[in-house]
Formats: sequence, structure tokens, C-alpha cells
Amino acid sequence: MKIYLSIVAFFLFCCSNPEEKIPKNILSQTAFETILKEIHLAQATFELNKAKDLESAKKELANSYFDIYKKYLISEETFKENLSYYSENPEKLGHIYTNVLEQLTTERSTLDQQ
Repeated sequence: MKIYLSIVAFFLFCCSNPEEKIPKNILSQTAFETILKEIHLAQATFELNKAKDLESAKKELANSYFDIYKKYLISEETFKENLSYYSENPEKLGHIYTNVLEQLTTERSTLDQQ
């Protein structure tokens, strides 16, 4: 009987879902959404401007990234760590992108109404 209980306890322990340990440099999903939205807006601006002057568009994109990192008090490395972390968690990343898309759609709708 003790062996049976030990085996059951072992399997319950192995199958338990411990809380995920989030590395210290990882931003909240909400904060990462906000930053990611601005990154994508900067990339969209780059795509629009690169046909006119590629070198100027590249410089503007680099400056935009720098300004975004500065605004949110993060480094490029921290952003990349977060992107990597959330990319390894597709469910979380999907949720983040759903929210980013909703925010961008709302902003576009607001601009279209003006």
C-alpha cells in the first residue's frame, strides 16, 4: 500500500503544473504590447519611406527604435530578450498580438473619422 501511494504521489508531483518562473528582465504583457505596437508603427513608417530614400528611412527607423527604448527605459537587448521570451510562449504572444492589432485598428478607425 505504501508503494502504491508513493507511486501515485510521484506521478502527481511530476504532472503538476508549477508556476512559470519569469526571468527578471521580462516586461508585463501589457507593457510589452505597448512597446511592440510602437515598434510596428516605426516599421510601417520605414516601409512607407524606404522607396523614397532607403538610407534616410534606415536612419529614421534606428532613431525611432532608440526613442522607443529610451521612452520605456529599456535597452535593445531587453527588448530582444522579451521578444524571445514571448516567442517561446506562443499562446502569450498570440494574445499580445491580438491586443496590438485591436489597438492599431482602433487608432486607424479614429484617424479615419477625423
